[in-house]
Amino acid sequence: MTRFAISMGSNLGDRIGHLRGAIHELSKLVSVEAVSSLFETEPVGGPEQDPYLNAVAVVETHRDGHDLLGLLQGIEADHGREREVRWGPRTLDLDLVAYDGDPITDPDLVIPHPRAAERRFVLEPLAELWPGAAVGGATTAGDALERVSDQNIDLLSRSWMDESGGQGRYWVGAQIVAFVVIGIAIVRDGSLPEDLSLLRIVGAFLLVSGFVVMFWGARALGRGLTAVPEPVPGADLIEVGPYQWVRHPIYTAVVAVLSGTSALFASPTGVMLSVLLFLFFAAKAGYEERQLRISYPQYASYRSRVRARFVPKLF
Repeated sequence: MTRFAISMGSNLGDRIGHLRGAIHELSKLVSVEAVSSLFETEPVGGPEQDPYLNAVAVVETHRDGHDLLGLLQGIEADHGREREVRWGPRTLDLDLVAYDGDPITDPDLVIPHPRAAERRFVLEPLAELWPGAAVGGATTAGDALERVSDQNIDLLSRSWMDESGGQGRYWVGAQIVAFVVIGIAIVRDGSLPEDLSLLRIVGAFLLVSGFVVMFWGARALGRGLTAVPEPVPGADLIEVGPYQWVRHPIYTAVVAVLSGTSALFASPTGVMLSVLLFLFFAAKAGYEERQLRISYPQYASYRSRVRARFVPKLF
């Protein structure tokens, strides 16, 4: 059995679908030993294009490099790969970047890949699985990685092959618990409004405005509305309504509703817990944005235009 490392990339169409499909198809032809974490990287060279999703798969097979290359090109073709523009955008790119045999320098196949040692999007996932893989001369993936640390690459997911919904259900469960705890706090140390104190007036304003923004954001999302942080399959990236100014307006609205209710009923514990809820939503938003970047190639561009997560021009 020979061990090969296959670098995978996609920046057109259903990027995650292309990569998952490639792994599923490979597993029918060779033994897939391990799959790396999923990364997002800016394209290197070529025309202007969307960022790539990148990963590496390590496989074992009795096939030789030329035979395996033919299989990879067939999988690329099945996913609509076109080769009209050098370094242009592609639905699926599968490269043999390393193996555990002597170097191959044929006209149609070179292993190690001649540029593997220069590209962090290859080395980062490769070193995760096989740090001792030769990537040129006596250089290993682990050693070469240290020399390209200035190249940008973002880790998006360590379990991207899991198609069962990821961690979303845990985030939703924790969110429900937080809502219940805040509700109990309001009941325990709050009181019914009996006057028009400034605190209660501010609370009423936050409560009403929070519901308005919540409804506005939900309506803008349409069929993309979901409680879990993973996007609804097939839904579009939303850039209208409140999403023109903040990336997570519904989280802001929920905090406004809960803190407003707490202030209206003069519950100091409820107000404090509602404010602390922002920390939870900040963590959830971080996870959610990694999922959005996986699903939408244009999300990086959207995030650069809409910089505020929760409050326009503030944070």
